[in-house]
Amino acid sequence: LKRLFMGSLALLFATTAVATIFATTGSSPTGIVIDAAGNLYVANALSDNVSKITPDGTSTILGATGDYPSGIAIDAAGNVYTSNVDSTNITKITPGGVSSNYGTTGARPYSMVLDAAGNVYTANYNSSNVSKIEPDGTSTIFATTGAFPGDIAIDAAGNLYTANNSKNVSKITPGGASSILGDTDGTPRGIAVDPSGTVYTSNATTGGENSPGSVSKITSNGTSTILAATGSFGYDIAIDTLGNVYT
Repeated sequence: LKRLFMGSLALLFATTAVATIFATTGSSPTGIVIDAAGNLYVANALSDNVSKITPDGTSTILGATGDYPSGIAIDAAGNVYTSNVDSTNITKITPGGVSSNYGTTGARPYSMVLDAAGNVYTANYNSSNVSKIEPDGTSTIFATTGAFPGDIAIDAAGNLYTANNSKNVSKITPGGASSILGDTDGTPRGIAVDPSGTVYTSNATTGGENSPGSVSKITSNGTSTILAATGSFGYDIAIDTLGNVYT
């Protein structure tokens, strides 16, 4: 019994994460991304800037942004992009900290992704569509979505997916054709896609503040199921290389 208890205790300590304060940021950090060297970049919504945090925890302000940056992404050259909700535009910040207006978007772009060619796509909450901003800054409305898209993801083939407040997911092909891929359980906040094209959303269910949230799983053919319950009002979601889902 003692050996069993000590073994269980060792397992508990081996699998329990310890949280520490790693570094400071600007005001109201909303989006975060990491580069290949392990540097973190944080979009600070209320101070209108981006923090860069090195692997040793050193934090600096990389550059200024438009008003209320929410989504953030980084390209292969180390340029950082933010989608600025109240400015309705994209900011580009070079690795040296030079900041410029990269292009306009639809209304209230809460999230963004980059494709392999360097095009930026934003999910525009108030205009229920997706903007495409090309590397030269040319901006167009790429496709419509379900009502009030909050988050956006992209797969290896260049298909886009948005989590819509209308309790569904839109799929947009590289050519701009938009369709509803499947329904979700409750209101989807975050969205992610795995290598097989299966989409996962973190959902705030309609049971109230203290009710559990959930994760919906939608296969590439549109079959939707509830994968698991979560804590209440999960906002973001991620998938690791083993297929484990985190909210």
